Amino acid sequence: MEVKSALDLVNAIIYKPGWRISAEDHTRRFEGAIVVRIDYPARASERDEAPDYEREINTYATFPLIVADCDDVGIYRRIVDKLIAIETHEIREFFRIQPTRWAPFHPHRIDGMKRWGDPDGDLQFGIA
Repeated sequence: MEVKSALDLVNAIIYKPGWRISAEDHTRRFEGAIVVRIDYPARASERDEAPDYEREINTYATFPLIVADCDDVGIYRRIVDKLIAIETHEIREFFRIQPTRWAPFHPHRIDGMKRWGDPDGDLQFGIA
């Protein structure tokens, strides 16, 4: 697929309220590639925020996507896989055990990554 076509497809995707999926040309870095950014609303997940998690934050995840050998359904499927990864990341942050509010699978902690079986970490996230 041409990069321009992939950009049009990705930039037309809608998901949950407050979520925004966008893409830009990434061929300066990787041939036949785009970079996708998913902005989404979240709650601060620090231990002292539990269990109410009242503080809202805006965050995002980015990732490259090589589209040269993709069709439209292939691109959509790869985006859905990343949405699942983001949702899984959030689950791991908010899954806590009383009374200490321990997060056994916290994705920002080495022990949480190891317990989850992902010692190299996951997507690139940031605060918007």
